[in-house]
Order: sequence, then structure tokens, then C-alpha cells
Amino acid sequence: MKKSLTIIGVVVIIIVIIFICAWIWVDGLKEDTAITKKKMDEVLDAYPKFNEEVDNFSKLRNQLYESKEDLYLETLRDNAANWNTFMENYKNSIMKVENTALILKKNCAEEYGDVNVSSKCTTFKANYEAAHNYYISDVKMYNQMVDEYDEYNAEHGNGYAKVNKASYGPYDDYIDYDKDGEYFGKDEVVADER
Repeated sequence: MKKSLTIIGVVVIIIVIIFICAWIWVDGLKEDTAITKKKMDEVLDAYPKFNEEVDNFSKLRNQLYESKEDLYLETLRDNAANWNTFMENYKNSIMKVENTALILKKNCAEEYGDVNVSSKCTTFKANYEAAHNYYISDVKMYNQMVDEYDEYNAEHGNGYAKVNKASYGPYDDYIDYDKDGEYFGKDEVVADER
């Protein structure tokens, strides 16, 4: 009889331990689910603003390339103030892209089972990488032109207006944000420049 009570006691203790472990596991799962849901909501909330800033950046980039067709040393000389202002606005635009990407950078580091959130993160990574790589290529191209202009200005006694070099945004070299081995946005610009 004593042996039976001991066995029953051990079985009850094991069942209680299993129940407590299961309860802790379910509680942790609920907490993880709530945290994941919050992150997914943050991605869905942050993505439209990021996308808007990428579109604004793209519009400025299109303006740069429309103007670049007529960008000569003389046009830099005659429109120095406009070019200085434009390139400062262009930098501000890439910084807005960077600022709106902060939440997405933090939350898109994980994989999500939700197709909508997962596709927004994938698109974010591609657009983020491309925008920064385009900007870096454009700054390099523009600064090369400013170097030529500075030589031209020096040859003419530095009598012309000063054209400022464009400054880099958060990155000063090409990025591979999604770590896929490709620098999305870099090759397209290089190919266009040839």
C-alpha cells in the first residue's frame, strides 16, 4: 500500500511538472506571438512612408539625370548656386530615406510567415540598397565633374563661382544590404555611365 501511494505521488508530481512546463511554454509562445505581431504591424506602418521617400528620391534622381545631359563646365559656372542647392536637397532626400528606414532595418532582419509583411521586407531591402548605391554613384559622378570644374576655374584665375562637392549620406561606399553578394544599383549606374 505504501509503495502504491509513493508511485501515485511520483506520477502526480510528474504530471504537475509537465503541466507547469506546458503552461510556461504556452505563455512564452503567446508572448513571442504578441512581439512578432507588434513587429509586423510596425513594418506595415513604416513601409508606406519609406516607399514615399524612395519615390521622392527617385524623382530628384530623375531631375539630376535630365540636367546631367546639359552638365558642362560652363553650366556649372553659370548655375553654381542652383547646383549647390540641388545637391544639398539630393543629400537631404537620401537622409530622409535613411531615417524612414530605421524601423524597417530593425524589424526586417527576421523572417515572417505573413506574405504581406515578408514581401514588404524583401522590397524594402532591395529599394534601400539600390537607393544608397545609386546615390553613391551619382555623388562620385558629380564630384568628378566638380574636380574638372575646379581645374577649369583655376585655369581662369578662380574668378568663377564656387561649386561645392556633394557629400555622402550615411554610406560612403557601395552597400550589399541584403548580403546576397550583389550591389544592387551599382552596376546599372556604371553601365549607364559608359
